Amino acid sequence: MQMHKVEARQAYTILIPAYNPDGALVTLVEKLRANGFLSIIVVDDGSGASAQSTFDAVTPLVDQVLTHDQNQGKGAALKTGLQYIVNTYPDHLGVITVDADGQHLPGDVVNVYEEGVNKPHHLIMGWRDFSGEEIPFRSRFGNQATRLVMLIGSGLKLKDTQTGLRAIPMRYARQLLDIPGSRYEFEMNMLTFTKRLQVPIQQTTIQTIYENENDSSHFRPILDSILIYRMFLMYSISSVASFLVDVGVYAVFIYLLSPYFDTAHVIVATVLARVISSLFNYFVNRKVVFHSKARRSLSKYFGLVVLQMAISALLVYLLFLLFRQGEVVLKIIVDSFLFFISYYVQKRWIFKK
Repeated sequence: MQMHKVEARQAYTILIPAYNPDGALVTLVEKLRANGFLSIIVVDDGSGASAQSTFDAVTPLVDQVLTHDQNQGKGAALKTGLQYIVNTYPDHLGVITVDADGQHLPGDVVNVYEEGVNKPHHLIMGWRDFSGEEIPFRSRFGNQATRLVMLIGSGLKLKDTQTGLRAIPMRYARQLLDIPGSRYEFEMNMLTFTKRLQVPIQQTTIQTIYENENDSSHFRPILDSILIYRMFLMYSISSVASFLVDVGVYAVFIYLLSPYFDTAHVIVATVLARVISSLFNYFVNRKVVFHSKARRSLSKYFGLVVLQMAISALLVYLLFLLFRQGEVVLKIIVDSFLFFISYYVQKRWIFKK
């Protein structure tokens, strides 16, 4: 019987972060090797004693098993592996990250590898189809939510923002070491930095596999979602706080100025409250939300405030001319739309790092 020789695929190093893995990790590594992947790095992210037998079985099959003494998160495990690969295999085209729980089929890894070889300067992302009824609700909802946040925050229109199967060019792998994040938010931050670092993205279809409702996932729905959406959540909190400051300051000035004016105190209080609340919002966004040191951001910010008020007034007026009713509802709709636009403008232009 004639045996077919498997093509050696060594242009990319496989990186597998693992936390308390089971036999699926051993099976995955064996199948990757059978498909020609001979350069494989596994990172044990502080797994317990129950996983030791799994790592004992994997160690002879891979180049290296890197170990964290304590669990630090998937992002930290990826950084540890990236640092090792950048130092050990600097001549490789890059790194392919693969999840340890068996959700990524070897055939899909091969497809991502071939895309990476053809487009070595691209970040190649395997994207899954979340439309099927068999997809767990939390996965389907999480994908839709992160796609929306990614589109609003970075202007990236992606089909799957949470995929762990990615071919990362070596140049970008080096730059990722300085990107913040130690848990699942690191994979999101990896995407938001692609535009800034001029790394194009190529998406390629992979199969969607969820076994036992994906109960092997270590994703913490509440805590990790907060980390992933942190910037947008902080922006929203900042906006609410600024609104409360605006109302509070307005009330104070109305109380202080009303004995001395007939009607003009309303205009004065409105202007002073808006100036103070805008300054408050500017400094919170600059220091807390976006952590920016961008120059001339104050003038840009107030330019945006003026432009936003003008656009709001114009759009509400035009919509009122069209519908002739619902002024309050129209303003809520328009200002909600401008809220998201303002976030994108502040992140990408005013407070750009």
